[in-house]
Amino acid sequence: MYLTRLLYFSECNPELDPCIERILSSARTRNEVEEVSGALWFDGKFFIQALEGQRLAVSRIYHRIAADPRHCNIELVACEAIDTRLFGEWSMGYLAATKRNWANIFKFSGHRELKPREMSPESMLKFLLALEHDD
Repeated sequence: MYLTRLLYFSECNPELDPCIERILSSARTRNEVEEVSGALWFDGKFFIQALEGQRLAVSRIYHRIAADPRHCNIELVACEAIDTRLFGEWSMGYLAATKRNWANIFKFSGHRELKPREMSPESMLKFLLALEHDD
């Protein structure tokens, strides 16, 4: 079985309450069953997420997210075969928009505000890896 890492971002639908606690609870439960790990950034405007696991499981989860009305303008940034997981310790780690995490925006996006459309896949992944985990 091959491991896959998928990276995407989306905008939060301004007409719906994203309720990040519900998203995290549901994702952690599903991801444990599917043996998928990952990390999620959410700042009230953008979601950036990495998913890692078996290709079919990652694909199923991504398609479910893409159909979720809380997300709009979803963009697949990268999908690749991997040998090891970078986020293996989390069924879904939450990377909150804390003051300390917000300081990484400029370092990885080159802007004072998050502009994921202007970030390379490598910068987006490094951004997620540099953030502090927050349950």
